Amino acid sequence: MEKLPIRTASFVFLCILLSSLLTPLYAAERESCVICGMYLDLYARTRYVISFEDGSTQSTCSLACAAEIINKNKQRLRDTKVANYLTGELLDARKAVYLEGSDVPGVMSYTSRLAFASRDEALSFKKKHGGRIVSFDDAIRNQLMDKQ
Repeated sequence: MEKLPIRTASFVFLCILLSSLLTPLYAAERESCVICGMYLDLYARTRYVISFEDGSTQSTCSLACAAEIINKNKQRLRDTKVANYLTGELLDARKAVYLEGSDVPGVMSYTSRLAFASRDEALSFKKKHGGRIVSFDDAIRNQLMDKQ
């Protein structure tokens, strides 16, 4: 077995050491879903931000996780924002148009439920990926039924 030169071994050791020291710092800065813990930067196009009457907010990776919070806190909710699947821009979840059951894999759910800013955006996406148009209330209700 051939030995690594001291310089190479030292460099490899230093890289491993720095990686182990910096990873927790980077991970601590990443916002995660309050339900499942997934990093929200990885789910920027399916995330939700739920605001409560007391001014606090909770962020989730998907409708699947948001539905749990919404269902348990109906009396305390102020508003809910959802990311437009095409742009990641946050919009009013009640005004968004939802595409349910497209060929895009669901996030925390077998069935995908994607939000769009307009009916035209949702219909255009539907032509290529299938699914059906539903309201916010229907998407929440269907998600909660899927979990049972």
